[in-house]
Amino acid sequence: MKEEVRSEESEVRSQKPEKQWRVVSGKWLAAGVLFFCLPLATDHLPLLPAAIGAASVRTQPVVFTVDTPAITIAGATADTTATPTTAAREAQINWTFGTVAGNYTTCTVQAKTSVDGTNWLTLGTAASVTVTSNTVNQWTLIEQAGTTSVTTSTVSSTAALGFGQLTKFTFSCSAYGTSAPVTVSVIYR
Repeated sequence: MKEEVRSEESEVRSQKPEKQWRVVSGKWLAAGVLFFCLPLATDHLPLLPAAIGAASVRTQPVVFTVDTPAITIAGATADTTATPTTAAREAQINWTFGTVAGNYTTCTVQAKTSVDGTNWLTLGTAASVTVTSNTVNQWTLIEQAGTTSVTTSTVSSTAALGFGQLTKFTFSCSAYGTSAPVTVSVIYR
């Protein structure tokens, strides 16, 4: 009987490290799975409403472009550099003037878009801007969705209803001073 007990004890001892290894490797495996899956899980957090029963809710990944197009205002009119906007549906525009020298009156900024980089069509209406020292001017352009499955616009050689391949802004004033340094920032979504 003593030998049976001893053989059972040695059998238990010989199995113990293996069981410990399984527990340790299980912890490492669980940690590895957590480490690997955590980034994947956080990528899908916007899908949470659908996961909790809101089947009609669908969140698209947000794609946006932030641009600071350059412009030098030396006279009554000037254009910014163009920005690629093929996938844009809206733009949030911010013009912040620095120290303005002289008087600038009746100033506007008109968005223009192009599908070929040569022919520029107006996009929306011109926005009136205030050109004085340290003035912030901010506005938004939003494409309007059609009310039916297919909407055909009126043919135009001057106006566009949506963003083309490139978009720029034309600054214009009826009277202008000596200098109007400006920082332009645009977020396209």
